[in-house]
Amino acid sequence: MLLLFTIAHPLVDACSLSVLIAGGMTWQRVIAYNAMAFALQLPMGLVADARPEWVRGGFFLGVAMTVGAALAAALGAVGWGVLATVCVGNALFHLTAGKDVLDSHGGRGGPVGLFISTGALGLLAGRLGMERCAVVALPGFAAALAVVAAVAAVRWKENAVCLEDDPGHYGSPGRFASPSALPVLELAALIGLFLLVAWRSWAGLAAVRISAGRGMSLLLAGAAVTWCGKAVGGYLAERLGRWPVTAASVCGSGALAFLCPPDNAAAWMALLFVAQLATGPVLSLLYDRAGRRGGMAFGLNCLGLFAGSL
Repeated sequence: MLLLFTIAHPLVDACSLSVLIAGGMTWQRVIAYNAMAFALQLPMGLVADARPEWVRGGFFLGVAMTVGAALAAALGAVGWGVLATVCVGNALFHLTAGKDVLDSHGGRGGPVGLFISTGALGLLAGRLGMERCAVVALPGFAAALAVVAAVAAVRWKENAVCLEDDPGHYGSPGRFASPSALPVLELAALIGLFLLVAWRSWAGLAAVRISAGRGMSLLLAGAAVTWCGKAVGGYLAERLGRWPVTAASVCGSGALAFLCPPDNAAAWMALLFVAQLATGPVLSLLYDRAGRRGGMAFGLNCLGLFAGSL
């Protein structure tokens, strides 16, 4: 399922960004998009940890909402209702797929980093698609996502990676995984990791603003380097340790935001790569500190991304 989730991820993000662009990139819509697509994932994650039998249904509901909103936008419906639909669908997809990857791979940083890595490619595809050929982009992204979801449905059933067949796959259900129920030291570690995610989100967006208007080649190279950094960071941390890789990535984020101008393309790309390495290891650390609750870990990470974006 990891491969199918990784393929579906850029298509979900491309659909979501395309719907946002189709209705206009006003600051109100951008903030609402981020709030619904990112901040909603923590409460969804707490529910998913408590009721793991809902995870598979939530995944396909999220995909259906994303596809439906993209098709509606293609037909000219670009109001707040369509935006809310695609944002909730986006949140459901990311949370359920992210929880599945964390739980089914024991919280390892490599697989979840690989899953997340393709999002940058989807955002780039959504932006370029809407700029170059919006009439084709929206239905094209939606159709491709529907095909991948159909394959995922078959594979999920074949592998029995669903809660009806394997109730223990996602841990013990039955209660909400409230952060207040965690030991004090674990809760403090979660707060620290949350702040680290928020810092990296802010630094990354600051770097994007600095590099804006520098040309298509830098944009394409940046998306490719971002994908590579996120994809290999978790696997690198499995060999070198999660904290050393995370510390190096945090330093890279700071240098990217404050020290290195994008005019120095080679150094800029190197720092961008290093800045992305922490994605997998931080999620793995969150998973451990959250009592191996995949929904809480993934939701906290996304809430940190939202906080940093503000």
